[in-house]
Amino acid sequence: MQKITEVFWSILVIMLLVVSAPLRAQGAGEPPQAAEQRELIYCADKMTHEEREAYRASMRAARTPEEKAALRQAHQQEMQARARQSGGDAEQCIPLRLRQRGGRSQ
Repeated sequence: MQKITEVFWSILVIMLLVVSAPLRAQGAGEPPQAAEQRELIYCADKMTHEEREAYRASMRAARTPEEKAALRQAHQQEMQARARQSGGDAEQCIPLRLRQRGGRSQ
């Protein structure tokens, strides 16, 4: 009876190792990355999915904080111009939850 119990536990341990091996292998080749904080895109609700993805790609391609700031400024001006053309005002570009708090937080 003791031999059967030992065999049972041995098989159980081997099965657990076999099942967990692919899970461990997935993370082995990649260094752990810190969670990337996504910024709120100014006037994102007025953009198409493709426009948001293009904006994100250009932000990832920017190398310095100054380049990113310039991209943000140009994007904000473009979205304000778009809002004026559609008859709205730039206040519409600030997310509702931030407007209700009384300002923008970044």
